[in-house]
Amino acid sequence: MKKNLERMILKWHEDGITLDKIARLVPQVPKAEIAAIIHRHDKETIDETQPV
Repeated sequence: MKKNLERMILKWHEDGITLDKIARLVPQVPKAEIAAIIHRHDKETIDETQPV
């Protein structure tokens, strides 16, 4: 998957678009892959905000 498409998916996620709606916007990307991108992003975001 192209990085640009991944950035679009993450922007939509950050804007509150649901996984189901994102999957309809990009039918060429499997729903499981979209979920994995979002999960990885959320995990990285949480890890960055945790105090050391």
